[in-house]
Amino acid sequence: ADADADAPAGDETATATEPTATVEGPRADAATVEPAADPSPAPAPTPRRFDRDRWAAERHALNFDRGSFLRNQWPVAPICNMGAAPDVCLTIDAELFTGYRLRSIAGERFGEFALDRTELGTNLWYRPHDRVDAGATVRFEAIRSAGPQSLIGIDGDSLVIRLAQAYGHTGVHLGPIHLGVRGGLIPERWIEQLEKGYDTLGVARLASENNLLFERADLGASITASGWGGLVDVDLQFTNGEGRAQEELNRGKNTTAILTVRPLRMAHAKGPITLALHGAYRDGSWGVAAARAHRGAAAMTFASPWGFAGVEFVQAFGVREQGDRTTRSVGGWVSAYAWQPYVGLLAKYDHIRQDLALQDSAVDVITAGVFSDIFGYAWRRRRRVRLYATYQHEGYGALAGPIPGAPQAADTHRFLLQIEAQGLLRAL
Repeated sequence: ADADADAPAGDETATATEPTATVEGPRADAATVEPAADPSPAPAPTPRRFDRDRWAAERHALNFDRGSFLRNQWPVAPICNMGAAPDVCLTIDAELFTGYRLRSIAGERFGEFALDRTELGTNLWYRPHDRVDAGATVRFEAIRSAGPQSLIGIDGDSLVIRLAQAYGHTGVHLGPIHLGVRGGLIPERWIEQLEKGYDTLGVARLASENNLLFERADLGASITASGWGGLVDVDLQFTNGEGRAQEELNRGKNTTAILTVRPLRMAHAKGPITLALHGAYRDGSWGVAAARAHRGAAAMTFASPWGFAGVEFVQAFGVREQGDRTTRSVGGWVSAYAWQPYVGLLAKYDHIRQDLALQDSAVDVITAGVFSDIFGYAWRRRRRVRLYATYQHEGYGALAGPIPGAPQAADTHRFLLQIEAQGLLRAL
């Protein structure tokens, strides 16, 4: 007998079109014989198995897709291109800035090899739900053991490893709004936001960081709200205010509010194009005496696959233990490829007025040079080996140098050959 194609094998109910077999005899009308079962078995469900090709494609995208990685995207997106929940990501990254410099101070020449900065970090991201991610970040850095005002450190002035950042973080994604919380030894969000438009860290840091007006990290917590893919960012920070090299020394806490607006955001095959406006204010204190340490800051940054530019203004009401001193810092920078990726040009200008109450208390630093990307990369600051050749002049006002009234004793000319090496690996 032919069974209906849609009926499962072994179904005890025959269809109306199915013929039946009868048994001869006086009770033939009461006995029936079921139709024969379809000998072809139902297809077994396909077992789920590890898709190696998909796994390789995702890792390939991390390494080569321009849109898969952009540092400082938090909390909009994790550092790596995670899939649907649940998913996990573990990255290891390193930075190295080293080189040779020849400087001339008051006619005296001095050359040295220097390790300006080296860092090693790891980031763990876990996405239990499509709207939630969490994780932890730990970074180490190498520094000289003797401080700026010290003559002797550990075993002379050895390079030592210290904790640069260590914090937990979580993010919640609600439609176009992304909320993030960090806690621990957290990075300074002002520096973090501006460095999205600053691409020559191998030569010099931002003026505000170089002049100690903002610390790179501090103990505390931060809350970030980002809307519409980073169109608007609002950051609130609550920190000790002593920086990463000191524990809390007074009862006051530093409160910082930062607003970032990006009126220009364009997608390009080689990477995003962004213009950002930044503003910040800090109410803070410093040291055992709780000296005033307020900050007002504004900046504009531009980032593209071909060049970067920006300006930064910071007014500091109180610097270190001198709470009654007002300092002003102004910085500007531009860098662009002339022949990508082999030849690029850069220029940077930093102006620091050490005390607004004193005339001739300014220090001006002018930097100009060329750079070349020896080892290219898909998108900036993911992996790079870059060589810089620059000239730098540091000029002092009459009251700004170590010897008042003799600025020529501090005026400095520098020629620098710097190597910047950065890389990131997804380990999980």
